Amino acid sequence: MTSLPSSIKIVEVGPRDGLQNIDQTISTEDKVIYIDLLTDAGFQEIEVTSFVSPKWIPQLADSEDVSTQIDRNDSITYTALVPNLRGLENAIKSDYNSVAVFTAASETFSKKNINCSIDESILRFNEMMELWEKHSIRVRGYISTVWHCPYEGSIKTEKVMDIIAKLFDLGIQEISLGDTIGKATADEVRYSLEKILNRWDPAHFALHMHDTFDLAKENIKAAMEFELTTFDSSTGGIGGCPYAQGSSGNIASEKIVSLCDLMGFETGIDKIKLEKATNFIQNIVNKESVTHGED
Repeated sequence: MTSLPSSIKIVEVGPRDGLQNIDQTISTEDKVIYIDLLTDAGFQEIEVTSFVSPKWIPQLADSEDVSTQIDRNDSITYTALVPNLRGLENAIKSDYNSVAVFTAASETFSKKNINCSIDESILRFNEMMELWEKHSIRVRGYISTVWHCPYEGSIKTEKVMDIIAKLFDLGIQEISLGDTIGKATADEVRYSLEKILNRWDPAHFALHMHDTFDLAKENIKAAMEFELTTFDSSTGGIGGCPYAQGSSGNIASEKIVSLCDLMGFETGIDKIKLEKATNFIQNIVNKESVTHGED
C-alpha cells in the first residue's frame, strides 16, 4: 500500500447503468435533461447510454436520439456502452470517442447477462479492435462479478487476473472491476487489489461497487489505500443489474462526493448542482413508479 490520492475521478453511470433496469420508460427528453444536469455538475466522465438491442434493454432504445440531443462539454468524456461490432459502429456514428465493453468473471453470469461465454465475449472485442483502433477510440472494459456471483458464489482473483490480461492485450485502457451483487467486503477488496496491483498500475483501474449491503463506501476507502482514483457511481444510487436478482443500485454519487470531502480529496463536482441532478432523476423515477402502481 502507498499514500492516499489527492483527487478522485467519479464516473457517473446513472444514465446507462442506473436507468437500464427501470421497467417504466423514461422519456428521451427527461434523459437529456438529466445528462445535461450531470454535465453542469462537473463530472469528468458520464456514461450516457448503451447501443444494445432494444429487445434486451428497452429503456435504452433511444440511445441515438439521446446522444445527439445532449449538450456536450469538451472537457467531459462521454462514454457509450457497446456490446458488439454493430454497437460500436452506431456509437461512432453518434460521435463517441470513448466506449465501454463488458464481460464477467463468472461463466454463468456471462451467459445470463450477455448470452455468451467469457471467451466468446473477448472474441467479440477482438472483432471490434480494428475499428476502435482505426478511429482512435478510448476503450473502457467492465468485468462483472469480480468478487461474488449470484450463481457461482465466490470468484477467485486469479480468474479475474486472467481476464484483465486478455483485455489489456486488446488495447483496452481502463478496466472497471465490478462488485455486481454488492457482497464484497473491504478485506476481500484489499486481497484482490494487492494481487492485481502487484502486476499492473492502479491508474488503469476503476471500481464499480453496488451498495446492496451498504458495503460500497468501505470498499472504496479500501481501494483508495492502493491509490485507485476512479470510481463509478449513479446519482441517487439508482440502478441494479437485471441479471442479478436482489442487486441494488450503484453507490450513490453524492455518497462518494461526501466521502471525498471528508477525506480532503478533490472531485471537481459542484454539490449543489449534483443535488439538483439527483432530485430531478429521483422524482422522474418515483413519479413513473407511482403512475404504474408499483411499491
